[in-house]
Amino acid sequence: MRRRASRLRLVALAEDAGAPLGSFVAKRGGVVEPVAREAIARGAAFLRGRRVRDPQATVRAGDRVEIDLRQPERPQLPRVLHLDPLLLAVDKPAGVLAQEGRGGGPALADLCSTLLRERGEPDAALLVHRLDRGTTGVTVLARTRAAQSALLEEFRQGRVAKEYLALCVGEPGTDEFANDAALGADPAHPGKRRPDPRGDPARTRFRVVRRLPGAALVAAFPETGRTHQIRAHLAALALPIAGDARYGGPRALTLPDGRRLELTRPLLHALSLALRHPEGTHLTLRAPEPDDLSQAVRFLAGG
Repeated sequence: MRRRASRLRLVALAEDAGAPLGSFVAKRGGVVEPVAREAIARGAAFLRGRRVRDPQATVRAGDRVEIDLRQPERPQLPRVLHLDPLLLAVDKPAGVLAQEGRGGGPALADLCSTLLRERGEPDAALLVHRLDRGTTGVTVLARTRAAQSALLEEFRQGRVAKEYLALCVGEPGTDEFANDAALGADPAHPGKRRPDPRGDPARTRFRVVRRLPGAALVAAFPETGRTHQIRAHLAALALPIAGDARYGGPRALTLPDGRRLELTRPLLHALSLALRHPEGTHLTLRAPEPDDLSQAVRFLAGG
């Protein structure tokens, strides 16, 4: 017996016009309506290219519908680094989007709301800053609108001290270096940034933590907060981050004896963050080095 597809791509015919989305998916996708309605309600359906959560949304002739019927696995909840009535800091896992997007999977704020509910806490978790999907480490969320405003101002004013760890491929010429190239959109690659004198001012300082064969573990200190700043600045210095294929980093590390270590993400980690708490006190947060980064360093070191 052929297994039913778990991802459906459907096109509405003239006779489907006016049908509720749940009924349309059930009829054209060959599934029972409760299954279709549950998938729509959890955000797994796209109608006319936009996510739709209402099973009663009306379908028009010619509409394209995409829906994922697979039951999602319980996501990994982030590790709590700090929790008080105004602020939540977590160690963001790799693969988690800051905001809900078409890439699939729950957004960080949703995971943090689940985490808070499981602790018996009010579940408000409001974004303050963002890490790229593949980046791990310290992320701060606010628990009230007033706290969010105060924390956003700290980031806007550049008063937050940030330190990252990155495994870059190549050999830095000095143990301390910097890149202050302005960054703009790369018109040839949507979503990518590149040095551009007309772009947004950006500056990152770097310090070599450990030299490895053909690579280096570096600490990065971004003094501005541009999209993909560390990734783009290292790539511009011919030191792309391991696993960061978008910016020229290899998808695997290879030793002279032929052994390979496959990489599933850019090896970039938000190690620490120091900021002023909404109540006025100074707060320093730190997330332990992740296992995959430690494993890659050991691999290159021959351990």
